[in-house]
Amino acid sequence: MVKVTLVHASWCTACPAARRFWKDLKSEHDFEYEEVEVETPEGKALLEEYGIVGVPTTIIDGEVVFTGLPKKADAIAHIS
Repeated sequence: MVKVTLVHASWCTACPAARRFWKDLKSEHDFEYEEVEVETPEGKALLEEYGIVGVPTTIIDGEVVFTGLPKKADAIAHIS
């Protein structure tokens, strides 16, 4: 099963829309989903591991696929 990880921040103005986007997509499609706040130890580890410099960032199956809010068709193509 595809695993989607959304890296987000409390101060990010685009992150709430990205969180809603992935939660809505999760209700329509079958994939694992988790959210990680950048200020947590897990979030800091992801920033380091993937070289993330902006949020929201979407990691799919261990690969950074989107920074910012993806288009729905692009997201579906990566999780299908």
